[in-house]
Amino acid sequence: MDLTRALLERAAERGNDMTSTKKEQRPKRRRRFGRVTSRKWPSGRRTWRALWYCKDERRRISRSFDTQKEATEFLAELERRVITRTYEVPPTITQAEHEDQEERDATRKSRVPTLIGYAEDIIDRRFEPVLAKGSLGVYRAALRAWKDFFGARRGRRAVRLDKVTPAMWLDYRAWRAKSRNSNYGEKTTVSNRTLNADQQCVVRILNEAVLDGHLDTNPLAGMKKLRETRRPRRYLTKQELGRLIANCPEHFRPLLLMAIYTGARKGELTRLRWSDIDFTGAKISLYRPKTGNADWIDLHPAVATELIRMRDAREKVRPDDHVFLSCRGTPYVEIRRSWDLALKAAGLDGREGLTPHSLRHSFAVHFLEGGGAVTDLQQQLGHAELATTQIYAAGLSERRRATVMALDFEIPKPRLVETASSSQTKTGT
Repeated sequence: MDLTRALLERAAERGNDMTSTKKEQRPKRRRRFGRVTSRKWPSGRRTWRALWYCKDERRRISRSFDTQKEATEFLAELERRVITRTYEVPPTITQAEHEDQEERDATRKSRVPTLIGYAEDIIDRRFEPVLAKGSLGVYRAALRAWKDFFGARRGRRAVRLDKVTPAMWLDYRAWRAKSRNSNYGEKTTVSNRTLNADQQCVVRILNEAVLDGHLDTNPLAGMKKLRETRRPRRYLTKQELGRLIANCPEHFRPLLLMAIYTGARKGELTRLRWSDIDFTGAKISLYRPKTGNADWIDLHPAVATELIRMRDAREKVRPDDHVFLSCRGTPYVEIRRSWDLALKAAGLDGREGLTPHSLRHSFAVHFLEGGGAVTDLQQQLGHAELATTQIYAAGLSERRRATVMALDFEIPKPRLVETASSSQTKTGT
């Protein structure tokens, strides 16, 4: 009986082994919809292709994928659509990309801002925290001109960013060239330099639009600028500078001396504070907003004496107080009126082209005439590029001057030609 039980148990175990073996050897169910194949390219890359028979078009169709999982899931989704009777022939890769691009364009066109609105936002949000006050003023002046041309007017909607074209910008440039440069002062036309500044501003605005995804490319990128007429740099002689110092208003004299003896820009001087001046070391810490750096320049004894006299005349001076104050006792905002009064008192108001920036040119000219090096002048003026400083050196080339003065052409003396009347007189005598 025990033997019988052992035989039965052994038979049962053998049956279980055979059943499990059959389960393991049972072939997988064939896919009812399509099949997946692979291909290995000569480069070593392997791709997977999903193939199926399309009853609608009565032909075999395939789509390629990078992984087997993507191909399998694609066929499974197609099979689900066939079962639910929602099957449609899937587009090719090119067709899918084209449809996606059209959808993106339609979505983008619905939200593309106008040039004026976008420029106002970019100037206030991105440019104002990082640009110098002078550069920011150029953008705002250009924006005021754009509003008259690209803004909403005469029943026309404001121009959107994607509607700006090179031809439209040429029309704006022609319109701007006929307009007035300012609503105040003399009625002067807009120069090519102003038109080029407007173009530089709008190109940067459109570059920001490309980064934000409003445009694919900048339509004005690489557009040529107008030729600018280079005007001669006006400067004052040493005698004229002396007359200017002697006759200028009393409150303007310290700033005028500082500009003459340092060559600093107007904005660099009006922002000076007493903590920036080291009387012991005879140095001035000058911050240059145009280049974004700070330099130490020398303090001339004549300027130091004037600053000490001015400091002693004030009741209370704190390190954070501005050095130069207007006649009202407030920090300078604009020095043009004081400059005009100084020119008139010195008898120089009739000369054309003299501005406060002419003092910077005067310093550069007299610095080089005194034997200063161009590289030292570059550091003194705070130029980022040496080529900018070399403009002054080119105008004061002694070798060129000597060569021109040495030119001598042998001009023959004119021969005396006897007139008819004189010959008749001689014959009569």
